[in-house]
Amino acid sequence: MFIIITLIIETIFLYIALKVANARKTDFGDVFVTALVMALVGWIPILGCLLHWIIISSRHDTGFITAIGVWIFAGLLPIIVAIIVVALVLLPILAIGLPAAIF
Repeated sequence: MFIIITLIIETIFLYIALKVANARKTDFGDVFVTALVMALVGWIPILGCLLHWIIISSRHDTGFITAIGVWIFAGLLPIIVAIIVVALVLLPILAIGLPAAIF
């Protein structure tokens, strides 16, 4: 169950990155298959990254450089989302404690 949820989340971030790059073939099913294949080959050291780029490039009709950009952006999106969520959760908590710390 955890693997399926992880694949769906990875698919969502890859889908967003492909849309930003104006790639073709960005149906959710196509992107899910891409994420699944990437998960299967991702464990191969060094070659896994190259295979990710080739898979993205061939499955979504993008150039190789665009595939690298999509791959990087899809990897950065979870970090950006996590920072925003933490900021939205922690800022109110810190704002409550901040006046007490000033005085």
